[in-house]
Formats: sequence, C-alpha cells, structure tokens
Amino acid sequence: MIRWSLIVACTLGAFLPASAGEVSIDPMTRCARITYAVPAGAPEVVDVICSWTPAGSTGWRPAAITPNVSETALRLVPAAVSNAWRLGKLQERRAAGLNRGVVFNPYPDAQQNGLVDVSFRVTVQSPDGAVLAEEVVPIQCDNSDVVYIEDWSAVTTSDALSTGDNADTKLWKWKTNLDSSADVTLGNALYGDAGPDQALRPLSYALNLKGTHAIFVRTSHSEGAIRLRLTGDERPDAVASRRSGEEVLWKWAEMDRQHLVLSQPHHYTGYTPAHIDHVKLVPLAAEQVQQLHALYNGQTDKLVAGYFEPYSWAFVEDVTSPLQHREPLTAFAEARIGITDIQVGRFGMKSVFETRATDQLLHATIGDPIGDVVQPKTDNVGKMQQYSNTLDAELRYAHELGLEAHANFGASNCYPGTPLQGEFSAQHPDWMRGSALRFEVPEVRAYALSLYRETLKIGARGISIDFCRYPETIDTAETCTTFLRELRALASEFNPTAAPRVAVLVRFPGTGVRRAELFDYATWIREDLVDYLCPSNIQGRHMNIDMTPYFDAVKGSRCTLLPEVDALEWGLPFPGPFLWRVAQLYNQGAVGLYIYQADGRVLGKPEDRRTMRLLADSRAIQQWWANEEAARPARSKGIYISAPHEFGIYHGWERIRIWTEGVPMGELEVYLDDALVNRCDGPPYLVGTEDDKSDGVIPAGEHQLKIRAKDGDGWLEQVFPVKGA
Repeated sequence: MIRWSLIVACTLGAFLPASAGEVSIDPMTRCARITYAVPAGAPEVVDVICSWTPAGSTGWRPAAITPNVSETALRLVPAAVSNAWRLGKLQERRAAGLNRGVVFNPYPDAQQNGLVDVSFRVTVQSPDGAVLAEEVVPIQCDNSDVVYIEDWSAVTTSDALSTGDNADTKLWKWKTNLDSSADVTLGNALYGDAGPDQALRPLSYALNLKGTHAIFVRTSHSEGAIRLRLTGDERPDAVASRRSGEEVLWKWAEMDRQHLVLSQPHHYTGYTPAHIDHVKLVPLAAEQVQQLHALYNGQTDKLVAGYFEPYSWAFVEDVTSPLQHREPLTAFAEARIGITDIQVGRFGMKSVFETRATDQLLHATIGDPIGDVVQPKTDNVGKMQQYSNTLDAELRYAHELGLEAHANFGASNCYPGTPLQGEFSAQHPDWMRGSALRFEVPEVRAYALSLYRETLKIGARGISIDFCRYPETIDTAETCTTFLRELRALASEFNPTAAPRVAVLVRFPGTGVRRAELFDYATWIREDLVDYLCPSNIQGRHMNIDMTPYFDAVKGSRCTLLPEVDALEWGLPFPGPFLWRVAQLYNQGAVGLYIYQADGRVLGKPEDRRTMRLLADSRAIQQWWANEEAARPARSKGIYISAPHEFGIYHGWERIRIWTEGVPMGELEVYLDDALVNRCDGPPYLVGTEDDKSDGVIPAGEHQLKIRAKDGDGWLEQVFPVKGA
C-alpha cells in the first residue's frame, strides 16, 4: 500500500505507527518511508540491511537510508553511525515483535526522468549474520514535478564561472566527472575559493516557477557551505549538509518571479570555500502549505526577548555599510523575537557602537575558540565600527520591522591585557576585581551610566544590563540595587509623557548559580526598578532553574518575568531538549522567555530559526510536543548524547545532555566506568547534575559512559566512549 502523508512534527517528515510492508511517500521531501516487521523472537540487537533494484531486476544494490528517528536524533547522531546508513546498514534495539521503519531517498539512482519504479528489500539479521526476516516491497511514484538543479554551468552569470582546467582563482569552479570520494550525487559540483581576502562574484540561476516550493540543498559535508538567497530576499542564509548525503531543508517560499543567488560564506578569517552539490525544489499543495503555516505562522501570544551580539555577528561578516545591519534584524523578525536585546559592549572593554564617551573597538581583536583555533584574530569587528554606526542603524531598522530594541551592556569584563581592553579599565586597575570593574566604586557606576545615557540619546527606548556571564562586578546586594536605582533614574529622564517609559531589563544569576545571593530581585520589584526580570544560568550549567520563586515575586507587580533559556551550542540540544524546557516554563505560566545567545540560532542554521519561530506561539509548542509523542512509539529505539563543544573533549563547564528515542520519557540511569553517576525519573536528562559540583563528573582521560533507559519491563542500554578535559 502506498499513501501520501505530511507530518509537521518534523518538517522533514516523521512517520506514525504503520503496518508492516506499508510504503508512504512524503509530499514535502518526496522520500519513501518503508515499514517492516522485526520477528517476535529477535535478539536484543539486530542488524538491518536495506537494498533496492529496478523493478523486474535482481541487481540489488545498497540503499542509502535513514532510520525512523527524530530531528533531534539526526542532529546528535555520530558520523560513524550515519555513514553506515549511507551503505544501507543500521541496528535496531529491543525491537522484537515491533514494526520499524526507514526513509529512502530515490534520487538520483532509483529515479529515472522523475519516475520511481523499484523493489526495496529489508533484511533483518542476527549479530552473527543469520537471516531472521526479509521483506520486499514495490515503490512506485511520480516525482516528475520536482525540479533538481544539478548543472551549475547554466547560471546566467556564466562569465563568473570556469569549467574544465581553467586555473583562474577569481572564478567559480564547475567540476565534472568527480569520483565517489567527492561525495556528490552525479559526479558534478560547484566550488568557489579565491582566498580569504577576495569574494567571488555572486552567481545567479534563473528560475521560472510558480507557487510555493520546499527548497532542499545538498553539499558535501566536508567541502564547505553555500550562501543562498532568492532574488526577493534581503538576506542570504549559509546552508550546509550536516552529514554525508543529507538534503537540508532551507525553507519553503513562493517562487513566482524568483531566481536563485549563490555566494561565498564569510568567517572571521575572511571568505571561506563555497560548495554546493544540488538544489531540490518540491511544489507544495495548498493543504501542505496550510499545515506548515498552522505550526509556524500561528498566533503570537508569548513575548520572546532575544540576545543579539553585533560583535559576534561581525566576526563572520564583512560589514562595511549601515544597511547591512538590517539583515540580521530581518532574521529576528522572521523568528518573531519581540524584544531584540542588542549588546553593544561590556563595561571596561572597548565598546562596539558609535560611542564618544569611551573608546571604540576599531581595529583587530581576538575571540573565543573556533574549531581548532584557540584565539582567533579578526579585523571584521573593527571594520564594522570604521564604516557603520551599529546602534543607530539597528535601532532604526528594528523600529521599521516592528521590533522593540534594547541597548544591552554586559556588567563587566575588561579583558585585561588583550586588544579588547578599554582605556577606562586600563587607567584604573585599582577599580577592578579580577577582570571585572567594581560597581561599589562610584566612578565606575558613573562611567557605566554615561554609556547608557549615550545609547538613550542615540534613540534606545529600552536598556538592559547583563550580570551574566561575569557577575564578579557586584560585591553586595546593596551595590547592585544602588546601581539599578541610578539606572532607573536615568531612564526616567528619557520618558516622553505620551509614550511608555523606557524599559529596564536585567539578566542575573538565578537560584543555585554562582553569586546569585548578591541580586536582590524582590527589592527591585518592590521599588519598581525593573520592567523585565530574567533569572539566568551561566555557561553550560543550571539550564533548568526552578522558577517558582520568581513567578511568586512578580505577582501583582508590573514587572514581567522572562525566564532565560540558553541557546548556546553547548546548552540544550535543539530541538527536543530545548523545547522541553520551553514547554515546562509555559506550563508554569510564563508569559514569555529571554533567549540568551539567540543570535547564534536565529542567524545560524535555517532549521534553528524555524525552531525559534515556534516560541512566540504557545499552541505551536503544544502541537510540536503532541506530534513528538504521537511519533515516538514508532521510532527506532536509541540513546543519543550531545557532542563536546570543542577539541573533542568535555570541559567541566559543559554537561552531556541525553535524548532518548522510541521509549517513554521515564526512568534513566547513567554510569561512568560502571559506577553509577545519577538517576533521572524523567527529563531533563544529563550526566551528573546542573550544579557546579558536577564540573568534574567526566575526569581527564578516556572513559566509558553507559546509559540505560527504562523500556517496559527491561532497559534500553548503550555505551559511549567519552573523553574529559
């Protein structure tokens, strides 16, 4: 039986329980989903081998497949496992007597002139190779309405393209007859690299399509990324396959009178290699578009505030014009981030806006580790300050886009001894505690207030202070409250009589977080000093703070509680654990959220921005979880863990987060080298605890991590090699 279905739980399509031998075609991906049975007497772990052959033929060949797993699992799966999928091999755990499923993309080999007419075979084997079951099902479908862009020599800007052996490095390279090691579909691909200091001219590919299409992109995961936009878009997206053979959903869009524009990615070192294999455009019926819009374009009943750091954005951009500042803000608007919290500096460092009250960051600087580079150096941030007014431009564009924009300062990090250190802290080392300015010093508070005054004169209608990640600036609760009284008085000077008052937002360490006792939020609320209260974690710990005291504290006040949810890459994995925390807070009555490092998700992967877009709609969050729970029983059982953030080792400040598939979200046990570390009755799942005492839970060196998840009357168990810093 072949049927069409669209499950919006995961945009790429997750399938619900189905009968063995059933085949369905997802109308958005045009991939086939095949359901098969695992015999009742099968062992704990079985091997599954998938192959296909043209109808009527016996020339079986490996089928590149993906098991029935969630988007969260696809993000966490290690390369060794996903590489086996490409060869048609997977393992099923504790699946005896159950129906399981795989996803098969027929393109390119099993699809001729858009038509699919093949036989698909699923062989279930014991670990010793004995065949336990085998099923063969026909797959027939018509994908002739799907458009594939494979021949990049057909770009309209052909004079920017080289073919054959042309060695001109200023041109894109259209390479053909590539062997299998290139990891491209038809042996053809587009490459572009003129070195870090020179951008290749963008390419344009002419289209003549009508209606809404889903747009998928495939790159070779080891060769780089591509920047794409439609000719009607204001901003490009960097898109790249996360694993071999993956077609990434870029977006869906109305394609009438649109062409495709390709350009090079840019990073802190300059321009980076560009690569693209193919683009797939799938026409969507009105019903499919309506289902997608119901999830992503519904009501906006939650207020989402999102942190935006132009400093970090400029690290990977080539900003030479104020107009470019509109681009990230269009992404924030698309993600429905109602308050854009624009960080323009940390007190004591060179500021990243057009200040005259302190020194600007105008030249080279260093940043956080990126890949294997411990101290990346860049001129990009200084260039942005040389050629544009950051805050003025972003305030204007935020207003045009309907966003409430705040000017944000980090309480203090002076970055002593680095190019980031500002003159104020360098001239007054006695006013510092470690790397932070001391707010008990009146001159320090006056300096901070002078910078806030400047942002208000530029046009900010909201201001915020971030006492995380560096709370050392505060010595006592009274010092912090004194500063907030002074800040509220300053904000009141800029309150027009006919407009709402200038909002003050405070992000500060929440319960259990380092130095939380120094932040007397009850007094702030009682004295009406703060409009938005954002209790927060610091770094990778304390991601699930109990917000009950804060809900109680704001009752009856005009202060709005926006619990912080961390969007750092080493925080809660997307989308599952992240949305679990969001749902928990909404169920407690949160009227909104503060997303720290929202820019990393909003301006990063398109799929992350879609997840962020859900946050403004409580019904969308409920629907996402309803879809997740409906799909969970049919999924392949498995346990997945978050990868180390950098250098392949787990640091003390990060936590290994755990996601389970195919089993109820119930009891779970964690063992390190066979010693019990912790038990969880349900999510959130992690190794150790959220507290600082678990910073050493993974000691230095190599270890074996065993995780067991309750599965009926038994346990689903997997072992992972891990390495501590």
